[in-house]
Amino acid sequence: MAKQIDGYLGGFRGKLGPAVGYVWNGVWCLRSRPGKVRNPRTEAQQQHRELFKQEVQLAATMGQALNKGLGSVARSMHMTPQNLFVKASQEAFSLEENQLAVDYSQLVLSAGPVAPVAFGTPEVTAGNVLSISFEKNPLHVRADWCDSVYLFVYCPEVGGGYLTAPVYRKDQRISVVLPGIFAGKEVQLYGFVQDAHGRSSETIYIGYGPLIEGNGSEIEGSEWGVNGSETEGSEWGVNGSEGGVNGTIDTVVNTENSADNQEYCPNDSQINPPSLPSHSPS
Repeated sequence: MAKQIDGYLGGFRGKLGPAVGYVWNGVWCLRSRPGKVRNPRTEAQQQHRELFKQEVQLAATMGQALNKGLGSVARSMHMTPQNLFVKASQEAFSLEENQLAVDYSQLVLSAGPVAPVAFGTPEVTAGNVLSISFEKNPLHVRADWCDSVYLFVYCPEVGGGYLTAPVYRKDQRISVVLPGIFAGKEVQLYGFVQDAHGRSSETIYIGYGPLIEGNGSEIEGSEWGVNGSETEGSEWGVNGSEGGVNGTIDTVVNTENSADNQEYCPNDSQINPPSLPSHSPS
């Protein structure tokens, strides 16, 4: 029932036939009354809702990486980075026994026109240090050596991960100190590049494998595989497909043996320091 305000010439609140009266910013407004919403709650509908809920929960654990990698494209589409991640990564998700199953190689954590880099095989050394070299411009297209290169390390068992502080494209190597809680657990590695205007490259899926000291391409009996190859004794797989998580980790810049290291980049003497993580795995 509607309640009339200020006589018959005034506004009203509530339902009146097919209309609903309400106040918005001090102005009396009128809108049509919504019809009944059908909600059959079929099994297929319930599964779809559960899948979407768990996709959103996964996106929440990757917030900082998604904001960095998808922020520019998401703004142009009037979406949040998390919603764009869920939409763009649909092929990676399925529901198995009411639990989210993820094809991590298909996740889209970044998107844009910037030229990518080509990552090599990761190496793990003492102190939970993960290092990886990269080729600056594998596509031989126009690229700025001062573009920022990021790594994103995600641990499914922990349910979280870290986004590194950037190194420059010209540095050709990045090393990160991972938290102790990741030690011995399988991690998923991603990379992307961002230019000075905030535009990103497509997601670069580097691979997956256990974070075990001595696990690297330069170590005899390596537990890493590259480009999907099954190297002898390999426990690491990298399929090279293009496809994060929340927080940051310490980054060590390696500038040895690079012919381009004499090139000047802004803040060359002080690479952008890592910020505090917005999510820490517990």
